Amino acid sequence: MGMAASQARLLTLTSRLHDVEYKAQNVMNQKIALSTQKDELYQEYCDALDATKIQVAYMNNDGTTSFIDANFSTLCGYNPDRTKQYSLVDSKTGKVYVTEETENIYNEFSNSDKYSFAWAMLGMGRSFSYDDTDLSLGAYGQGTEIGVGKLQDSIDYGDGENNLFMTDAERYAFANHSDKVTAEYDALQEALEGDDTDLQKEALQTFRDALYNNAEIRKDIYEYMRRDKQAPQDPPEYDETFPEDFPLDEFNFYANLFEEIQSKGGCTSVPPQCESGDNGNSWFNNMVETGRIIIEYFDGKDWTQTSVATSTNTNMLVEVQDDANLKKAEAEYEYELDKINDKDTKYDQDLSKLETERSSITTEMDSIKKVRDDNIERTFGIFS
Repeated sequence: MGMAASQARLLTLTSRLHDVEYKAQNVMNQKIALSTQKDELYQEYCDALDATKIQVAYMNNDGTTSFIDANFSTLCGYNPDRTKQYSLVDSKTGKVYVTEETENIYNEFSNSDKYSFAWAMLGMGRSFSYDDTDLSLGAYGQGTEIGVGKLQDSIDYGDGENNLFMTDAERYAFANHSDKVTAEYDALQEALEGDDTDLQKEALQTFRDALYNNAEIRKDIYEYMRRDKQAPQDPPEYDETFPEDFPLDEFNFYANLFEEIQSKGGCTSVPPQCESGDNGNSWFNNMVETGRIIIEYFDGKDWTQTSVATSTNTNMLVEVQDDANLKKAEAEYEYELDKINDKDTKYDQDLSKLETERSSITTEMDSIKKVRDDNIERTFGIFS
């Protein structure tokens, strides 16, 4: 019975030893996993140390410049304080990124010209008309749109008196100031009498540029368009939702944008959630980093491609360390590292307990084996 009991106890201890060693192995695996987590956490922290962001220059009231984080809104939205006008071009499609509203308006006026598009972007109504036999402000009809259509649709060739290349507001202003654009108007009429379509288009653009480059004509166009045409009065009241003074800078901003979109063959919209804020900053920086967008700026005459890497004081873009995200990364790194260290300490304690138990079991097993061996030698020695 003594030998049987010793053997049973030995088997029980062997089972316990295997169980302890299994638990110890699991704890060691968890410690290895913690080590991997530490490496990943450290790599994330290093990435935060290397992270940069793009900023764009804005003009302060005192004439100095300051830089703010660049995203679609701060870079491409109209803002009189920004030092430059920028556009973002999709490197795959070649189209210009705009807001959904801008894309819709452009699609409506894509066959028009930059001035009609600019009016629409300013939010001016689209139904301004008057009796074409009377150029006074007191005579109104309904239905004529602002937009100037394609040349072949908007000009009655051979009939210079039709004047469909001007909107109602423009015709009103032209009637008051025709002497200021006589040369351009005569050149357009002469071109319309011929068959050279390219010359006609060039003459049309020259004439319309002359209309809008003249401050008095431009003022009269804006005055006419501010009048309330939905409920005609005599004289109609001004629509006070629009500023009294013509917002020339904003108007030119949209006119420039129209030319940029036309030159690139169209536009595509930025996801609304990516226009501004943290999502907007991340979207913009990721698109630049992966080469998905090309940055261009308007130099006063043409659109010119640029990049942050070649940025100078001319285009006012800089790349700086992302301090805000770095501080956040530091806090997250310290917090997660403390959690990992706490787990590591607990695992060490568990391993110590298991090692103590394993040592105790091993000692007891050695003792039982000795007793068993002595018992065998004593009992069966007589046969030796």
